[in-house]
Amino acid sequence: MNGVVLFLLSVVPLVLVPLGFAWAVTRARRRGLGGSIVGPFQEMWDPGGARTRIDIEIQSEQEAPAPSPGDPPFSPVRDGRSDR
Repeated sequence: MNGVVLFLLSVVPLVLVPLGFAWAVTRARRRGLGGSIVGPFQEMWDPGGARTRIDIEIQSEQEAPAPSPGDPPFSPVRDGRSDR
């Protein structure tokens, strides 16, 4: 009986921990929380993908450059045509 208990105590965590991670990742992706929860694990197993995600986040947070002093004022383009 002690052998069965020892076997279960050594095998069950090896099965439940990855299943728990898979459940957390699936839930995070459905709810749109992927970067905050999945980020550390992605960095461990896919460093290139983690660096790409960080670059995308940095680019999305950057502001548009200020116009030069000699540039004409900005006018939005609607329907592919500029307002005249």
